[in-house]
Amino acid sequence: MKIPIAFFLLLIALSWGSTITLLHAETDQGEAFYVQYCSSCHGKDGRGDGSVSPYLKIEVPDLSLLKKNYKGIYPLDDVMAAIDGRRSVRAHGDRQMPVWGEVFYKEVEKEKYSELTSLLKAKMIAEYVARLQR
Repeated sequence: MKIPIAFFLLLIALSWGSTITLLHAETDQGEAFYVQYCSSCHGKDGRGDGSVSPYLKIEVPDLSLLKKNYKGIYPLDDVMAAIDGRRSVRAHGDRQMPVWGEVFYKEVEKEKYSELTSLLKAKMIAEYVARLQR
């Protein structure tokens, strides 16, 4: 049985559209997570000017300069490690208490694949921060 080319092209177009919609939804979710967990310190644009930043003892880093500071390469893994606690960040707590990684895990610890889900949340935030680069 031959499948008409038009039908085949329609299937490709529909699957591509679904992929684009899924990617857009994931991007929007990364932004929502960033706003929820990060923007109060790092600010809406990641420049370190969040609403609580003036009250902190340490200067909040400008996340929009990460790519520039890493010689044009966005350090996705380093950003994820800072978010989930694999890399110690003074303001996020020490290695014994990785603030966001622990929070993300506790939110889903009773669900299936809780560790993977919490890492995915950190990844979506880190990918959103990549979009903030100047």
